[in-house]
Amino acid sequence: MSVELYWDNDERTVMLLAFEGQWTWEELFETLATAKKVGEQSPVEIGAIIDITGGVRFPGGSLLTAHSFANAKKLLALDDGHTGPIVVAGGNPMIRTAFETMSRLYSDATANFHFVPTLNAARAYLAERLNAPNPAAS
Repeated sequence: MSVELYWDNDERTVMLLAFEGQWTWEELFETLATAKKVGEQSPVEIGAIIDITGGVRFPGGSLLTAHSFANAKKLLALDDGHTGPIVVAGGNPMIRTAFETMSRLYSDATANFHFVPTLNAARAYLAERLNAPNPAAS
C-alpha cells in the first residue's frame, strides 16, 4: 500500500498520512476510513497531518480531471464535522489553487484544513492547536 498512516507523537493525538510512490484513490479512502474510525474512538481530539512535502502523484496523472475532482469532493464528504484539525504539509501551487477552488464551493467541508510549507510547521501548528507536545521542537 502506498498511502501509509502513522502516529506522529507518543501521546497519540496526531496522525501522519504519508504518500509513498504510486497510490490509488481506493487506498486513500481505506486509509482515511481507518483514521476516522480511530479518531471517533479516541477520548481526545485527534489532529492529522497530510504530508505531501515530497510531492504527490495523483492516480491518472492529474488532479485536474473529472475523476480526480469527483474523488476530491468525496474526500471532503468524509469530514462530517467530527474531525480534528487537518494540516496539509507541502503542496505545489496547483494543489493549493485546486483546494482554494474547492473551499469556495464547499466552505463547510474545508474549514478544518490548513496548509503549511513544511512537516515541522504542521507539527508546530497542531501542537499549538491541540495543546500537545511538539516533536519537531525536541
